[in-house]
Order: sequence, then C-alpha cells, then structure tokens
Amino acid sequence: MHQLYNCPICNASSIASFIKTTAQMHSSKELFNFDQCVDCQFVFLNPRVDLDHLKNYYTSHYLPYRGPEAWGKYKKLVAGSQKKLDLERVKRVKETYAISSESLILDIGCGNPSFLKACQRELNCQTMGIDFSDEGWKEQRNQFQGLDLQVAEIKDLAVNLGPDVITMWHYLEHDYTPLENLSYLKSISKPATTLIIEIPNFDSISRKKYNENWAGWHTPRHTSLFSPNNINLLLDRSGWQVSEVLTHGTLNPYLLFWMSEMEQKGILWTKNMEKEFWNFVTGMLQFVPKKWRQKKSSLGVMTIIATPK
Repeated sequence: MHQLYNCPICNASSIASFIKTTAQMHSSKELFNFDQCVDCQFVFLNPRVDLDHLKNYYTSHYLPYRGPEAWGKYKKLVAGSQKKLDLERVKRVKETYAISSESLILDIGCGNPSFLKACQRELNCQTMGIDFSDEGWKEQRNQFQGLDLQVAEIKDLAVNLGPDVITMWHYLEHDYTPLENLSYLKSISKPATTLIIEIPNFDSISRKKYNENWAGWHTPRHTSLFSPNNINLLLDRSGWQVSEVLTHGTLNPYLLFWMSEMEQKGILWTKNMEKEFWNFVTGMLQFVPKKWRQKKSSLGVMTIIATPK
C-alpha cells in the first residue's frame, strides 16, 4: 500500500479520512480508506494498492471485461445497449470536434474497445486505444481488427503523437497520477486538440443516497472522486482550459444506482447475471422520470470538455 501525505491536486497537507469502504465487485472484504482535502474538497483513496497488486482486482471475471457474455441468454440485448452507448459517445465526439478521415481519436483506458470500433465504423477516422491490460480485447482480437490497441501507460505515448481528440470514458477516476498524466497529454497535443472526460460526480445524488455502498467508489480501483470545482482546478494546473462542464454523461446514471443496490445486497459479481436481467430492466424503466432531471441535478456522472491553454 502506498500512503499519500498531500492532496494530489492542490498539494495541501490538510487531509482527513472521509469514509472507509470494502472492495467492490470483488470477493475481498478488506476495508479501504478515502481521504478528503480540507482545501479543495478532493476525495482520494489513501493509502493506495500498489500497481503490481492492483491487477488482482481486474481479472477476466471483472464485470466490465466480461461484457454482454456475463448476461447469458440475454447477451444480445445487452450488446445492443452497449452499441447504443458507443454511438452516444461517437455523437459527443462529433459535437465537440470536426472529425475527418485524418483525425486521430486517442482513447485512454479503452478496456473493451467497442467505442473505438464505432469510431472506425461511423467516422472513418484514425483510432488508438491504450490500457494497462489487454484483458478487454485479447479474447476478441478478430472483432477489433484494424484498431491500434496497446498495453501502455500515458507516459509511453510518443511526444509527436498529436491526437485530435482524447477521450477518457471513466478512466480518470482510476488514474494514480492525474496531474502528471494530464500535463503530459497536454504536451503531446495540438493547439486545437479536444479532451473529453466522463467521470463519476462526487457531488451527485447517488453518492449521497448510497454512502459507503455507492458504486462510484469502485473500491479500490477508483483512486480519485472529483467534483466540478476540483476537476476544474486539476485541468487548469495541468495546462487545460475547461470549456464546458455537464452534470450528465453518455452513461445512463441508472447503472450507478443499480450497482449501488447490488453492493448493498452483497451480490456475487462473478456469477451468470441472467437472473438479474429482468429486475435490471424493470428498474431502468422506473428510473426514466429521474433521468429526465439529470441536466439540472447530477445523478451520478459528469462530463468535462477542455482544450490546451
């Protein structure tokens, strides 16, 4: 475990324990501590699992890596939902940057790279994805032919890469050194590069509702829990100018509510999820009226758009 003594964003030494939670989406019942900075209110895992040990929490049984296959006979319906999400993300990219066939979209923490596949198909542009593990694509290489997928860290990216769009779909909350990595990404970007970040919102309704069972903790994989004020501060310090902060994202906030409910129930995340499917769908339909309000009050997710300063 690695202990921090200063806030990773503002470097203040005034930090105090905020909450302790057990490992989520994992069989371990080990308790982990999250601190909060007194100055900028940033919440972060402290101490942190060593990177070498962290891989134990990203196995092939990890639900996001299992994808639609985890839902058994309903996998085609779930795959359709993922396709819809990917298209929402492609739409978000198109709204923020004029993509051409020469444009390069760099996806950080690409996991199962279905988003990049959608970019390749819908935008006919250049794509590149990096992750610290190939668990998200190694069993489906034929499906992702033509994509530049690399097991790499941000610091491994070429200094002359010059991406046109950088996307982080629920990556930054996993980052051990967000200030350092965002600064490096700025240094290899073009003046017009657009950065799109989607992350859990610590100030959201779901976090306040579920407390230690909030799926946004995703303990111990999530090391950083941001609010609008401190994500602005982080981007400013790393050389980025925020142009927009949205109180919602492409991810349906119902997922955070559902996963939080499952954490409360103590679900076995490695099991076949078939028996949970119809309860999941019923809950999602009942959630629709709440979702309509997400542009006024964050239910669990926020989006940040930025360009180099």
